[in-house]
Amino acid sequence: MYKISKHPILEVPVKEKSSFIFEGKEVQSEKGFTIAAALHQAGHPVHSHSLKNRERSLECGIGKCGACEMLVDGQIKRICITPVDGVKEVKEVPRDYSPDIVDYKKKKAINVYKTTVVIIGAGPAGLATREILNQHNIPNIVIDNNAQIGGQFLMQTHQFFFFEKEKKFGGMRGFDIAKTLAGDNHDGIFLNSTVWDLLEGKRIAVKNIQTDEIYYVDAEYLVVATGAVPFMPTFENDDLPGVYTAAVVQKMMNMEFTLLGKNILTVGAGNIGYLTSYQLIQAGANVKAIIEAQDHEGGFPVQANRVRRLGIPVLTSKILIKAVPNEDHTGIEGAVVADCKNFQPIPGTEQLIEGIDAINICTGLVADDQLLIKGHEVFGRFCYGAGDAIRIGEGTSAVLRGQQVAYEILNVLGVKYDYDAFLSVSKEYIDSQQHPTKVIEEVFTPDKVRAEAKPFVQIDCLHGFACNPCEFSCPHGAITKTSTSTVPQLDFQKCIGCMDCVYQCPGLAIFGYNVKKDWLFLPIEYEVEKDAEVFLVDNNGEKLGEGVIEKILKKPNKTNVARVKSLDLQGNDLIEVRGFIIKERFPKPVQISAFDKQIESETYVCHCDDVKMDEIMDIIGDRKFISVDEIKHTTRLGMGACRGKRCIP
Repeated sequence: MYKISKHPILEVPVKEKSSFIFEGKEVQSEKGFTIAAALHQAGHPVHSHSLKNRERSLECGIGKCGACEMLVDGQIKRICITPVDGVKEVKEVPRDYSPDIVDYKKKKAINVYKTTVVIIGAGPAGLATREILNQHNIPNIVIDNNAQIGGQFLMQTHQFFFFEKEKKFGGMRGFDIAKTLAGDNHDGIFLNSTVWDLLEGKRIAVKNIQTDEIYYVDAEYLVVATGAVPFMPTFENDDLPGVYTAAVVQKMMNMEFTLLGKNILTVGAGNIGYLTSYQLIQAGANVKAIIEAQDHEGGFPVQANRVRRLGIPVLTSKILIKAVPNEDHTGIEGAVVADCKNFQPIPGTEQLIEGIDAINICTGLVADDQLLIKGHEVFGRFCYGAGDAIRIGEGTSAVLRGQQVAYEILNVLGVKYDYDAFLSVSKEYIDSQQHPTKVIEEVFTPDKVRAEAKPFVQIDCLHGFACNPCEFSCPHGAITKTSTSTVPQLDFQKCIGCMDCVYQCPGLAIFGYNVKKDWLFLPIEYEVEKDAEVFLVDNNGEKLGEGVIEKILKKPNKTNVARVKSLDLQGNDLIEVRGFIIKERFPKPVQISAFDKQIESETYVCHCDDVKMDEIMDIIGDRKFISVDEIKHTTRLGMGACRGKRCIP
């Protein structure tokens, strides 16, 4: 666990120092950051113990479960969203803890806010709804339990895909999109506030988790944009410190500037697995490998290529079955994996991956739709869902669905609006759900005469999907893309090799070449130095040749361009290059050895109350149907502090 002091994309702020007492020891911290970040940086990753005294750490990292609840100045708080500001003492919640009896006599009137639309969630979907409503002067209130506006977008350092008629969000980084959607006027956005119930009469009950104030919001329409929670597969030691979901990794890394490990194993070869692995490299970690239980990779090919070009191996048909703890169970030192078929490990194929100190779990999300279900009961047809609360998708989809919901509400209200804009947003939303479809087999390349005449680019985008920032990036109109099902077309006669598109492609899939001078112009979003010697590689990270970085072309969006001189490749061989790896950073083969020890079946499903998989299977027996309630009553599954957020998704 390390403090990130320098980042290629993010500005690392200098904050005022503070400190608090943790279990009798002083912990240094910085104001504005969370207690969880301070404890991890100080080497204290254990925040609680299970009923059987197993060490536990962060689980969701975004305030949606109770795994990180601790006693903060005498009150139970979720330390992943509680800042250190003003905190004096933090300690684990004692087993015999009983909260103080509170006098519930009403001391003052409870505030009641009235509005037309209430939006739960200040992430991309909720903010997109608010933006359209504000444009049409529809009163609205946004409620979010976080201290900042933006939701999951605040964690995203990469450029986003958007297919747009006019450039707005395409190519912007997640945290910048959040700022744009929120605008300068934040009136009507209630932060640090959690919705604890929806009451009859369309009343929302809210509590400010900083001040403990309880208030109500009355509205005619409800929009639930509560996002999703990470899905965590069950395996032995899956809640040890050192085993973290992607949400925890991203939150701690990109918002708290805390690196949870230096040598990482990523589980899940989908978009989140690719993106978090790339972001870990940006933050200074080494990603040893990405494993995937399916027999093929998921996600977008351009996302996969960006990590493969760094030499990170992607191992398919591999399943994680055990995290290997260190001696005192405050971290991990390895992982046991096995070959698998249909997500079931094949006995006798177990292998040990050594030399890792953190596991990054990227196995998907589960919609956080509890309020949406209740909302349909209370608000009826005037309840709307947006973003991951209704369908897990990319951030692009969340924004578009949020806009679509706003137009649907305007329609019911009878407010005049641009119907063509509504149709356009609806089409873009549908298109954004589209999985990339392969359109061409080979990259478009210029003929020999054109290649030798002047510099040019290649667009290594073989699949059609909803993205076109490259079209807006070219000042000469050389790039066109007609629809989400096509790939960008490049007119080599119009292309002058200005390389503007190289740094504005969200997928880092455009590369520049000057064949006459043996120059490569390659996008980079991590720290490199001028004059560094490099291996030139293809999309799989395979060595093609050698080169030297002659110049770093700094760009305003911080996707810089490295001008690399090839030392041994020319002509057609040169244009096969897609990236480079600094020679001294070239990754060593992942250490995998046979694992012949017996795997214990201590796999817990409910981590709060230590309910094992075997106990649940014994209750189920050979029955074809059993209700979750019966399992809860007989095993206490889902009855712990997190209230089933993890074990009953």
